[in-house]
Amino acid sequence: MTGLPTGIGGALAFVIGAVTGSFVGVVAYRVPREMSIVAPRSFCENCERSLPLWTNLPILAYIGLRGRCIMCGAPIRFRYFLAELTLAVAGLYLYLEFPIGSAAARFVLCAALFSVALIDYDWRIIPNAITFPGIAVGFAGASLLMPDEVGWQSSLAGIALGAGVLFLTGYFYELVRGREGVGMGDVWLLAMIGAFLGWPGVVFTLFFGSLLGVVAGIAIALSGGKGAAEPLADPAGDLPESDISILRMEVPFGPFLSLAAGFYALFQAQLLGWYLGG
Repeated sequence: MTGLPTGIGGALAFVIGAVTGSFVGVVAYRVPREMSIVAPRSFCENCERSLPLWTNLPILAYIGLRGRCIMCGAPIRFRYFLAELTLAVAGLYLYLEFPIGSAAARFVLCAALFSVALIDYDWRIIPNAITFPGIAVGFAGASLLMPDEVGWQSSLAGIALGAGVLFLTGYFYELVRGREGVGMGDVWLLAMIGAFLGWPGVVFTLFFGSLLGVVAGIAIALSGGKGAAEPLADPAGDLPESDISILRMEVPFGPFLSLAAGFYALFQAQLLGWYLGG
């Protein structure tokens, strides 16, 4: 979008973000069910009938339909609208605040994080199908699109630090407690975050993601353990052990890591100035 007037470029970034948010909803629903993300066409989760093409229009369709399926009237989950709006705003912000290459790389990360957060919240798994390619894409993006902001050295250090810290934490937890404390899904998620954002991004994500997780855990404990989502199916039955997320608690770790990493991706310069003095 280089060379476009700011208004046109910003509008295009917003639209691309909204469309990507719609795709994230598809990924979050279909990937853990081992369904194709391209076929069949969009359908209602309640009545399973195919939806008219115009009902797939991001943001506007949800508002026009008042959050209900046009075929059967069943509620459409608000998360789909939230994904579309959030990524639309993120796309616009990144376009306005970062060089186009850096904005694109950060946007890809935000989309991947949103997908991971939704899947882990529902299923307590973090699919390698997202994180493994994400590590490679993140390293390429940090090296080619963000050489000054991240760079390949920091990206490699981020991959090693991200995977290493959680892997060792899980290893020693299992050694001491005799049961798994950290799933490999979380390990690869943090490695992907490190690939995109470098080692400072890993430090920030670990600290603030853990802090958010603790706060959520306390809130759930105080509320009697109610309000946490239950898995839609038994994720451990069909997926390898390496894909099971952290601790199998009522509140998984992936969404908090994703939220912290997404915040860092959007506000890296301000955050670096705050906690690194750079």
